Order: sequence, then structure tokens, then C-alpha cells
Amino acid sequence: MIQMAQEPVFSKRLSELLQGFNKRDLVALKQLGGDAAEDAFASDAPCLVEVSIAAYSLAKFLEKPYILASAEWKDFEQTASEIVSAALKDAQAGKAGEACRRMHSLIQEIEALSKRLGRFTTGVVDKARIKAATQIYAHGASLGKAAELTGASKQELSHYIGVTRLSEKYQTFGVQKRLSVAREIFK
Repeated sequence: MIQMAQEPVFSKRLSELLQGFNKRDLVALKQLGGDAAEDAFASDAPCLVEVSIAAYSLAKFLEKPYILASAEWKDFEQTASEIVSAALKDAQAGKAGEACRRMHSLIQEIEALSKRLGRFTTGVVDKARIKAATQIYAHGASLGKAAELTGASKQELSHYIGVTRLSEKYQTFGVQKRLSVAREIFK
């Protein structure tokens, strides 16, 4: 749930989601996906994870001409925009719980469309969960915490991180080296 101090961030991210989706701005939606995931980790706010997952998922839909050309897209687009707009109004009115519930319903709508129109075994929401979890992991969370916060499969996340070589980006030190550095700092 969103704490009082996080409500402005939640409202801001919902506003960015609405704008990015209505403008069909792929770059903004993908950036928002990462930013909202980082915010979710920093504030331990699952509602911001929902914003991240929605942003990544909607960007994925917008990349696929066959989805945009489908008979179902227009109705989905209107429904999604209405849900995000209502969530934003709720968040701005201090009803973060209701806004979070609306975002959860948007994720369900996205998942349903992905199942109906998707051409792959892994749905767009599952892929978005992995992307959000990867972003959270990259900002210092453990693999388990990133998976827990996003609802991603720990096994799939581990595989994805291994394939992307994200884990090679960060140098780790053994206990002796860490103790040595700590002693040096606190002399």
C-alpha cells in the first residue's frame, strides 16, 4: 500500500502513465516502467510496481502493429485510459488504496488482452514483471526481494539476469575484503 509520503510520487507516476499511453509514447512508457520500479523498491510500495508493470506492458502492446490493428484494441485502449484516469483522480483525492485496486484491475485487463492476442507462451504481464524485477535488482535489491515485490518468478528472473549479464556489471568482494574496507573507513 502507499504511505502518505509516497502519495505524490504515486500520483506523478499515474499522470505520466496516462500521458504516455494517450500519446502512444513508447519511450516515455519504457522510461516510466524503470522509474516506477525504482520508486517501488525505494519506498517498498507494491502499487508503484503495478504502474511499472502497466507501463512496460502498454509499451509492448504499442510496439505490435497486429495488436493495434485488432478489433479489440479500440475498446481496450478506451478502458485502459479510463482506468488510469480514475486511478489518478483517486490518488489525487488521497484514496491510494482505491487507486491501487484500479491499477490491479488494469493489469488484469492487460493480461486478458495478452492471452487473447499474444503469439508467445509468456504473456506481456509476465515479461513486464521480469523487466520491473530486473530494474529493482539493478538498484540493489536481492533477487528474492525483487521477485517478491514484483510477483515475478524467481527462477525466470535469475535466468533473465544471467542472460543479460546484469550480474557481471557489479563487482562483489569476499568477507575479508569487505572487513578490510570497513576497518579502513572507520579508523
